[in-house]
Amino acid sequence: MKHSVRSTLVTLGLGVLLQRILQLATFLCVGKALGVERLGTYAEGLGLAALLAVLAGTGVRNVLARAIAQEPAAAGTLVRAAVRARLLLGTALLVPAIAITFATAPQPWFWTLCLLQVLPTAFDLKNLLDATGRTGREVLLETSAAVLQLLLVAIWLLAGGQALEPLAAIALASRCLYAAGALPAIARLPQTPSLRPWHGLLRRSFTVSLGQTAHELMAAGDVWLVAVLFGQGAAGLYAVAIRLSTAALVPSAQLARLLLPHLLRATAAGDPQRTVRTALRATAFATLPMMAGGAVVAEGLCGLFGADFTFAAPALRIVLLALCLQHLGWQCSHALFAQGRDTAYAAGLWWPALVHALLLGTFAALGDAASAALAMLLAQVAYLGAGLALLRHSLAGTPWSFWIGPLATAAATAATAAVPGLALEGRLGLIAQLIAGGLGFGLALWLVELRGRVRTLGDGLAAASGFRG
Repeated sequence: MKHSVRSTLVTLGLGVLLQRILQLATFLCVGKALGVERLGTYAEGLGLAALLAVLAGTGVRNVLARAIAQEPAAAGTLVRAAVRARLLLGTALLVPAIAITFATAPQPWFWTLCLLQVLPTAFDLKNLLDATGRTGREVLLETSAAVLQLLLVAIWLLAGGQALEPLAAIALASRCLYAAGALPAIARLPQTPSLRPWHGLLRRSFTVSLGQTAHELMAAGDVWLVAVLFGQGAAGLYAVAIRLSTAALVPSAQLARLLLPHLLRATAAGDPQRTVRTALRATAFATLPMMAGGAVVAEGLCGLFGADFTFAAPALRIVLLALCLQHLGWQCSHALFAQGRDTAYAAGLWWPALVHALLLGTFAALGDAASAALAMLLAQVAYLGAGLALLRHSLAGTPWSFWIGPLATAAATAATAAVPGLALEGRLGLIAQLIAGGLGFGLALWLVELRGRVRTLGDGLAAASGFRG
């Protein structure tokens, strides 16, 4: 069977791996220059920018992706309408936010430059180009933005590397580069008038948008909330744990992008039950080994930012597990969304986000990053549990052996990563552990899942969903 699942997977894997390496290198340079407290302030500024961007988007990305999957000839029309709506709402939110910043904040230009990111973020095309089979273009845009940001941060370091305002300006410039590249990409999309007017689409999907907005607000703004409730020091450590965990789970995040169009298409042209089972198993292979290996090398990874950052290791281990559960939960949510169960989809997103926020408030008195991470973990346990319960009919009859392969691969990854640490210490030991863990993961994955199937990788997913894009 000839289709583009493998090519899309390679594009996402290589492109986004490069992006995360660049972004992690950027954050590492910034962290070493600023220290724990000031890194917390910088992370809080980025978190506030992300919160504003989510509010301006009102959770429309998946709604739009589903509409594009159902009506690909109108992709350009729908995307242009969404960008206009996000720009208008973003501007309406930005003006009072800047006024409040200059009235109350001690570093108003830093916060203003962070907030301005809401405007270029209106052109974000993640998931949208995926639904049209143009994933490579979005990956190129994001990679170019990451390269620019790292280069400008290097110049900032050479110039002294202390002021926060240039860092905020650098982040803004990288998003503007992405937006400038998005304009021709949008212009190339099919412009057939949509059968689903944009405003009518939003009205019918209002519940979905609210649920998705709540979920994205917590995902984007948890560092900011930790800074407010737990203090800048805890936020700095928590931000390091988040960055490292996100980098470790890049394969799963990109797999989610690959799988979403298949889940959306399966309800109309394929086998939804088989598709969601395939999605969950693939996600387990992409998350559990990263979580297990990352837990083994947590202290060494955190120590790359400086000696004070080794205290982020407990938080890193907890966040790795929490994000592993979250990524599995995403597949449940996407399956519900694809099946048109919008009320269940929205509820499965907003109430775990509310639980997360309440738990952060409850644990704030403890004041440490690990407690903040524990709040995330408990919320993600609830999120995944609810998703699996709502999909119980689709998953009925799934044997326990379904999970043995991913769990065995995770155990092999952790074991091989731990061995070099018994004999080597410091940076050399960490490098040896990462290499050994990667080799162990690759070997286990080959033996458990890929042996004899490389040439047909992705065929089962395409056959189950009926999507070849």
